[in-house]
Amino acid sequence: MKVIVFSNHKGGAAKTTSALNVAVVLAAQGSRVLAVDLDPQGNLSVTLGADLEELEINRRTSHRMMLEQNVDISNYMKRARPRLDFIPACIDYDAEGLIETYRVSRELLLRNRLLEVGKAYDYCIIDTPPSLHAPTLNALAMSDMTVIPVDSSSYALVGLRQMLRMVTAVRRAHAPKMMFMGLSTKYKPRGVLDRSVREQLGIIFKTNLFETWIPDAAAVEKATAIGKSVFETEIASPAAMAFFNLCNEIRERFNHEKVGPETIASEAQIPGQAVNDTGTKA
Repeated sequence: MKVIVFSNHKGGAAKTTSALNVAVVLAAQGSRVLAVDLDPQGNLSVTLGADLEELEINRRTSHRMMLEQNVDISNYMKRARPRLDFIPACIDYDAEGLIETYRVSRELLLRNRLLEVGKAYDYCIIDTPPSLHAPTLNALAMSDMTVIPVDSSSYALVGLRQMLRMVTAVRRAHAPKMMFMGLSTKYKPRGVLDRSVREQLGIIFKTNLFETWIPDAAAVEKATAIGKSVFETEIASPAAMAFFNLCNEIRERFNHEKVGPETIASEAQIPGQAVNDTGTKA
């Protein structure tokens, strides 16, 4: 199982949106995917079908799973789509505080809990909170690839080097084979600021900047508003194709075979939206 972590302690960078769409597309491409929500806001969880009020009562969340000693991980997992399962999160200040104060290898709690399910999945997608606290450290400590989404705003690069220092430190201590990648999000190719930010990202990340950029598209916002990925609502849109291409870039980085649009599993399509050989709606 390859672990892909989406992390940026700056909010508004489309971190959760990127994690959601990559998880859905990888599953649609035929891979077995586990999504783990570590952000107590629970946005990824809600979009994948969780009920936050129910979670606040039963406490079957990623944070509680990390704290439980003899854990039956199946009690925390939910099915979201064909080949896509997830472990949800919700606001739980007690659990977050306990993780922060955990004294024995607190940064390895998540890795230890997910060991038993590693063979059941091809990819694990982890969405982290916009902070550099213990849950984020747990995700980074087991990461094979850390994706840092960066939007095209005037504050996009603020704090980025701090994030990279954190990633580098965790890689040195726990994940020596981890690669980290920059991802341009909310990108408008004709925007002067957008091009400037992407140019700076090229200097910072060099060859570790994805060629694919995620456009600033209303289709993405519309899909998220109804609890879907853009790949499920407007499969022929530039944003959906961008996420498809991004997933193939991720596959390439792991030396996994790329997937063509014609191989998309039929159950991942939205009813009434058949896909032809070019990846557009028939």
